[in-house]
Amino acid sequence: MLKSLGAGLAMLLAIAGGASAQGANDCPADAGAALAGACPCGGEAADKPWRNHGQYVSCIVRFRNDLRQRGCLDAATQRTIARCAARSTCGKEGAVLCCVYDTSGTCDNDPLPGDGIAAGVCSNDATSVCDTATDCITASGPKLKRRAETCTGQGSTVVGTGSVCSDCPIPPPAP
Repeated sequence: MLKSLGAGLAMLLAIAGGASAQGANDCPADAGAALAGACPCGGEAADKPWRNHGQYVSCIVRFRNDLRQRGCLDAATQRTIARCAARSTCGKEGAVLCCVYDTSGTCDNDPLPGDGIAAGVCSNDATSVCDTATDCITASGPKLKRRAETCTGQGSTVVGTGSVCSDCPIPPPAP
């Protein structure tokens, strides 16, 4: 399950080059974890949720600006952080992330399914190798929905909270 924006931001920061090595001695080793620690999606403190989404985004942007001023972030990462915070469930009571899964693919022609060696081909994508049908599951999303009922009512699967910048988990969570 997606539990926090921090996990998504940590992944994005790693991909984007996150922290600058040039004279950035006071930069956190893991900028995504530092952001999640400073501005947890669940609220300012364990017993004090965000008043609203804007308060959460403001916290993220302030912390991001501090990292930027210290030379810890490149320009692309700065934009990504603000965009991902804005497109999150944080501070939105009842909001969830939803994914649409296609589980119809099968793993064909693998002589020993489940042996840990991808020797088959997915029926729904001939360019994807597989070991079991789980390797052939595809997902689209996540998308932000205001309520879980809206998500499930449209045939999607609730995958938790956080940011749309994270990937849908494979395999899908159990209902």
